[in-house]
Amino acid sequence: MNQRHSGQHLAHPPLINKLLIDQLRFSLMALFAGAASGAGVALIISLIDLATRQLWGGPVEQALGQAPPLAWSVLVCGGFGLLLSFIHRGGSSTLLPELPETMEDLRHPDRAPKRDERRAILGAALAQIGGGSIGPEALMTRLATLISRRMWKGNDQALQSASVAGSLGFLGAPLLGGMVVGERKQDVLRRWIPGILGGLSGFVAFHGINEASGGSLKNLPYVWPSNIGESFDTLVAALLAGAVGCGLGLIFQRWRYWLEQRRLMARWCWWPVVTGVLLGALMHWLPLVPFGGEEQMRPLLENQQSHPSALLFLSAFGKLLMLGLCLETGWRGGIFFPVFLIACATGTGLHQIFPDLGSLGSWCGGLTGAFYRILLPSPLVVVVLGLALLQGHGASGLLVGVAMAHLIKQGTSLGDVPPPPQRTLDSHECPKPQWSSSRPL
Repeated sequence: MNQRHSGQHLAHPPLINKLLIDQLRFSLMALFAGAASGAGVALIISLIDLATRQLWGGPVEQALGQAPPLAWSVLVCGGFGLLLSFIHRGGSSTLLPELPETMEDLRHPDRAPKRDERRAILGAALAQIGGGSIGPEALMTRLATLISRRMWKGNDQALQSASVAGSLGFLGAPLLGGMVVGERKQDVLRRWIPGILGGLSGFVAFHGINEASGGSLKNLPYVWPSNIGESFDTLVAALLAGAVGCGLGLIFQRWRYWLEQRRLMARWCWWPVVTGVLLGALMHWLPLVPFGGEEQMRPLLENQQSHPSALLFLSAFGKLLMLGLCLETGWRGGIFFPVFLIACATGTGLHQIFPDLGSLGSWCGGLTGAFYRILLPSPLVVVVLGLALLQGHGASGLLVGVAMAHLIKQGTSLGDVPPPPQRTLDSHECPKPQWSSSRPL
């Protein structure tokens, strides 16, 4: 009997060793998947950024007052809209999925709708180059998913999720990707952390966000909050900014819901052209409205181009409206950078009106935290994302804004927008799509 017990005791170490080897193998696989997809995404985004700079030039992208001629900007943006109309006439399957849709496809691949990935990626790239008021993260996460899917042939969905987590490391927050895509806590060490590190290493190989977005974030100095105990003026500024940020978030939610109910692309296939013409006109008169905003952030916060408060408010509200219109008319992309620019432009305008009430960081932080919290489901994701984008500026204001918006969402129904009713082609209220065509492009 003693021999039998000793045999069982000796059998445990091999079993433990096997589990450790399996965990190490999965971690290395996730690390490799994240690195490969991160490098591929960084390369593609760098090419898109290069094409954008060649077409528009740095001063136009940065909204430094050198607006292009009106006829030129309308013609170019309208031309990109025409291309998007032809690309997306195949139906909604040709539209780039937004980040929540990509996460849903990863978690439930059996329920994922069929998509024309090539047209979706091409359309999103053209929307970035053509000056759409959209961010790059939706395109980047989709590219990471496709690269990982091609590598692993769909055999391991967690590796694809790890690749997406790594691609979100371009924002400079290693924990952000894991929190966005992580669904099960037991997979953190084995999947998400190696995937995040892998994605970051892939971006480092191509100079990361410095090449992917022109390096606007690296030039903002990292400043720790000056003190723990906030002054009364700073607290008041953060509270006012949080209230304004909640209002902007609710307006954007209602605006998108109203546009979704209109089903613009299903009713008329040329809406991308209309959006392009509007972008071209606004590029001439309100240079902060087009583009995602990552290139415009540094000149705005460093006051390289003096904008009056009225122009800042008008630009912020115009960008909010154009962001919703772009997303619903074929100019697909992300919301992280446009929302951040809207918050900072509004905060800069408020700071100009009340220069002695708080700091610029407290105004921008409060607006950013509240705006993001209204739109995003997790307050922890908002805090990590906001700290990464603000780089330490207005951290206390950010927390105040997040807390205000969180209380509003939890205590009221203001932050809840009912989803649009599901309509099919057989529904009597759904018109026949005008973008469908049996002719090949």
